[in-house]
Amino acid sequence: MRRSIQRSALAAATAALLAAVVSSGLGARSADGPIERWEPRLERLDPARPAEYLELGEEIADGAKSVAERALARQLFGFAGALDPARLGQHAMLAIASVEDSEAGRDAARQKAWLLGGNRSARAALVESPAQLESLARAVSFHRRGEGSKALNALRQDNAEALLEKVGPVLCGGAEVFRKECKDHRSGDRFVDDVTVWSGVVVELGLRAGDSRSPGVDVRLLGDKALPEIDLEDPEATWGVDPVRPWWRRGRWTEAQ
Repeated sequence: MRRSIQRSALAAATAALLAAVVSSGLGARSADGPIERWEPRLERLDPARPAEYLELGEEIADGAKSVAERALARQLFGFAGALDPARLGQHAMLAIASVEDSEAGRDAARQKAWLLGGNRSARAALVESPAQLESLARAVSFHRRGEGSKALNALRQDNAEALLEKVGPVLCGGAEVFRKECKDHRSGDRFVDDVTVWSGVVVELGLRAGDSRSPGVDVRLLGDKALPEIDLEDPEATWGVDPVRPWWRRGRWTEAQ
């Protein structure tokens, strides 16, 4: 009796696992058919035209209603980058970032995109909106001049508080000390402490400089962070696809035309 129950449980677990694999869209056709409507377009793809992989991936990602479709879009972006890294690599990696589920995954893909574009700094970690960057820059400027009320008001705009947490370690005392000093200094008395003034100037300069920041300012602003490695000699590790299997046939990627 016990063996019968164990066999039943094993069969149920195996069936569940197979269902998950099928529905993932990574190899076989999806059980509920979210990939089937793309079959004609997928079968017309040709590695000699890598841009079409990117274009179809963007179309699928824009209207994706299932995990399988998002996974397929990511594969298409991967093939575009793997097949033509020089021309499509950076665009494809940014597209991969758009379908990553985690913030860590999105950050890693954005940093890889910067590396593929020839950039060797860590500035990809600052991808906030220009308005958010400007609001924090104004807050830092007001703080340095002792105008705490104006600094706090700037922090409340454009989600600048969240960005303060990211660059806070560069400021003298960190984000919490910065907020406290804004509350304590409301009379307009300028700071005379050179360290406080200098740290504020570096942060404001980096925020306002945007993409034109020098690598030195990047390291000062964001820390000397390790960047993800990209080995174009290992496309499977970089792009998550096997470039020798770029043909979609009978619901899977294959070498055969």
